[in-house]
Amino acid sequence: METTGGIVGFRLHRVLDVHAGFSHRHEDLVMTGIYQDGTTVKVRIVSYTINGKPASASADAAMTKAFEHPKPGTAFQPPFDPRYTGGYSYRTAGPSTIAFASGVRDEAHGSGTFAYDASHDVVWYAYQPNALPPHATFGTILDQRSEVLPNYWAVTHETQQYKGHYGPFAGAGLQEADYSGFSRFPNLESALRSL
Repeated sequence: METTGGIVGFRLHRVLDVHAGFSHRHEDLVMTGIYQDGTTVKVRIVSYTINGKPASASADAAMTKAFEHPKPGTAFQPPFDPRYTGGYSYRTAGPSTIAFASGVRDEAHGSGTFAYDASHDVVWYAYQPNALPPHATFGTILDQRSEVLPNYWAVTHETQQYKGHYGPFAGAGLQEADYSGFSRFPNLESALRSL
């Protein structure tokens, strides 16, 4: 928690591709946002296209709401965050690597591993969520972290992969997200003005 404290701005570029039978969906999203103690509190969409066309106002609003007010049980609760350790069990998985598991059946929990550096900062974590999006039967998520500001660690790249079925068709989804442009603010008000 001490390395995710404070008010920090960021930029996100997310690309999503979903295939099922003859159907294909491609989303390209760019947004700026504000973290407060590591939690997203406000975002502003810079651009959002679906299959090459600008998203509708309702799609923009839904995307904004998903980031600012995630449904309970959907925002991942990292097993290395002291606020959430009660939801996990742990075991050693090799040098500087810890395996974790949770019996909580929602998207906010999962089972996997995380690795840490010599200063005990988590540099990546990979897991299978305990609950999956509609039509998915398998999914893995990999997050890479680094010190993006002095004494502030954040996810810089995330890869989500899913497999499943839509009706009689096999399907797959891949989402890649890059986080950049991190900056500190003295308070939330000044951060919100920057958006």
